[in-house]
Amino acid sequence: LLGRNRQFPTQMFSALAGFIDTAETIEEAVEREVLEEVSVPVDRVNYTLSGFWGGFRQNYSPELMIGCVAECDEMREPVCNEEIAEARWFSREEIREALTRAHLPPREGALNVPPSFAVAHKLLAKWAVRGES
Repeated sequence: LLGRNRQFPTQMFSALAGFIDTAETIEEAVEREVLEEVSVPVDRVNYTLSGFWGGFRQNYSPELMIGCVAECDEMREPVCNEEIAEARWFSREEIREALTRAHLPPREGALNVPPSFAVAHKLLAKWAVRGES
């Protein structure tokens, strides 16, 4: 399940993201953020990787991004909040194909994903090579 932020070009999808609230665990933050952003309940949250984001762009402070994969019992139709323009379920094959083009300019009419330096790209790459589940 990936989302397209309202600031992203059409067909550019990424991992859902948010902030951890005070006294909240990583797992609780993932569950809350996904529910808030796309109205899909998730659980079985697993930490996958982390990485630096931000400080290289003007007006952005450096932040630690934490990449997790969560599961859900039912692939519900996502209902997006005001931050997310669109959210969709994608197959591993669709993600694999998009990852091969991530270094190229976005292609009209095709799924586009973040560049290879982004935590979301690395998270998608790890997920795409896992066995079907």
